[in-house]
Amino acid sequence: MSENPKYKVVCDEELNCNILKEEESLKEEIKKEKELSKSELRKSIINFTWPCMAELMLISLIAIVNQAMVGHLGAYALAAVGLTNQPLFVGIAVFQSFNIGATALVARFIGSKEFENAKSVVIQTLMISIISGVVLSALGFIFADKIVLGMGAKEDTYIYARMYMRYMSIGFIFQAIPTAITSILRGAGDTKSPMRFNIVANIVNILAGFLLIYGFFFIPALGVQGAAIGTTLAKVTSCILSIHALMTCKLPIAISIRDKFKFDGGMLKRIMNIGFAAAGEQLAMRVGFIIYTKIIADLGTVPFAAHQLVISITSLSFNFGQALGMASTSFMGRNLGMKRPDRAAQYCNELRKLAMGVSIIISLCFFFFGRQIASLFTGDQEVIAITAYLLKLVILMTPAQNSQMVTSGGLRGAGDTRWPLLATISGVLFIRVPLVIILIKGFGFGVGAAWVAGIFDQYARFAVVYARFLSGKWKKIKV
Repeated sequence: MSENPKYKVVCDEELNCNILKEEESLKEEIKKEKELSKSELRKSIINFTWPCMAELMLISLIAIVNQAMVGHLGAYALAAVGLTNQPLFVGIAVFQSFNIGATALVARFIGSKEFENAKSVVIQTLMISIISGVVLSALGFIFADKIVLGMGAKEDTYIYARMYMRYMSIGFIFQAIPTAITSILRGAGDTKSPMRFNIVANIVNILAGFLLIYGFFFIPALGVQGAAIGTTLAKVTSCILSIHALMTCKLPIAISIRDKFKFDGGMLKRIMNIGFAAAGEQLAMRVGFIIYTKIIADLGTVPFAAHQLVISITSLSFNFGQALGMASTSFMGRNLGMKRPDRAAQYCNELRKLAMGVSIIISLCFFFFGRQIASLFTGDQEVIAITAYLLKLVILMTPAQNSQMVTSGGLRGAGDTRWPLLATISGVLFIRVPLVIILIKGFGFGVGAAWVAGIFDQYARFAVVYARFLSGKWKKIKV
């Protein structure tokens, strides 16, 4: 029987009409979902970020109290502790880079419900952390004297800086494991467990630090050494509690002693594909900051002590941006795993707006109450005056810094780690470091010039990552 052409046309028209109706219906559903998600968007952001913010704020407050306790020993103590910070950050950057890959992959696998792959990422990340922690502990302890001398330690700070560096090196192994576990849990959407064990660990830090720095009854006053011991004890506490949290959590990534801990070449490669660029970013930033810090240290003990105080004080603002950046990474990865790049972009945009608002509020506090805040840390009037002046410069930096952290966090969650790397190289190595050399070494300006260089650095970094975000190319990255 031959096919009736008129009948075929009518069928085709009906089929096309049905297809169009289905497409319109799907669009309406997506539209409604977007509208509904808009009202729930901020709620989910708050639920995720408040434990991060609470944890980081308390950690910052405890670090500030520690800094205040050390600061009252004298400018030499502040400088000695400050000299070890950047070398330690270089070490941390090694295993932190793998953690970025782990966070992105865990978030993506949880979003797509590939739980076996998510657990494999956890096991590989823990093994990498243990090995890198042991190696870095050994290197830091053996070469402690060369490291602090290379950082520009003066005669009045060398002995204390070397001793502090050795204690911090011992703590590397105990720091690597909880840092990895924290990244894993946040990638899976759990921010409350890291909040709990990090808060407990930091309370141990402040209590042990106070007793050992100043002494109590039969406990001798150990000064800077007491601060180092207290910090190391806190890292041991964090390590024990984080392992317990990962073993007892109700997420599909929970581990047990029955799990097989062996290397998986395929999964390691996937972690490293993301982590390699992240490692380059961290190392570029830390190398740049070592040069930056060394130039500031050469200005003398008092300017450098003020510089360290400003870093501690502004960590409150920095940690807000860091918490929102963590949220951006996790939301981005999980929503891309669910094939919702539109939702991922929404989260990143809302987080960036929140970062800007918080930055403005904190910056105003620094501007109007800088001198009062500085006086909480030290009685040295010269250090207080320089610190208050530097805090006024910080208000120009904070909005760009926090917005950059949120946007970079989103790109990392998408597995697009090359652009944060490019941003860091551009800002730190091509702007901050050359500017601080020109302004301080060339023109003889003081420590304020270092923070002016930092302002230009942060705006350059934000411009690079924001341009990449607007391009939308991160939506097509495969992990």
